[in-house]
Amino acid sequence: MLQVSEAATRYASALLDLASEENVIPQVEAELNAFGAALDASADLTGALAAPTVSAENKVAVIQAISAKMGLSQLVANFLGVVADNRRAGEIAGMVRAFRDLSAAKRGVTRASVVSAHELTAAQVKELEDLVASVSGGEVSMDVRVDPELIAGFQLKIGSRLIDASAKSKLDRMNLAMKGA
Repeated sequence: MLQVSEAATRYASALLDLASEENVIPQVEAELNAFGAALDASADLTGALAAPTVSAENKVAVIQAISAKMGLSQLVANFLGVVADNRRAGEIAGMVRAFRDLSAAKRGVTRASVVSAHELTAAQVKELEDLVASVSGGEVSMDVRVDPELIAGFQLKIGSRLIDASAKSKLDRMNLAMKGA
């Protein structure tokens, strides 16, 4: 799972404040998610934005071109440009995640993510959401991913807590215990 740096959280928090002032948080979140999806879809783009050999000016130009092509609002386009100009373009994915988390917290929604070895059915996702909602006492927003390396089971992350019920982690623990025996 993606670790979010303090800097990414500070940038996301500043953007949330600006979006809140303009009353456009849902729009900004949707645009950031779209930009994040574009990053996920292109390893070349992600690599170029993270590469120290690519100048900040070139990164700003690339981000401006992508922002215009995607039709991003001036607020989001300017934010991404400032991020690149400040040599933080490699952290945009973390900023997108931090913005989602901060926005959810502002709305009183608990953010959770589940990584499973196999595709979950809608009923299984709903069951996990209901379980998290009963523990957190409120609405839940769940990110769902598949990672076949888990072999079986799932990993559920709620805030900073991780519930690891994957076969891979159990096998790793048994392997570690056998080495110590």
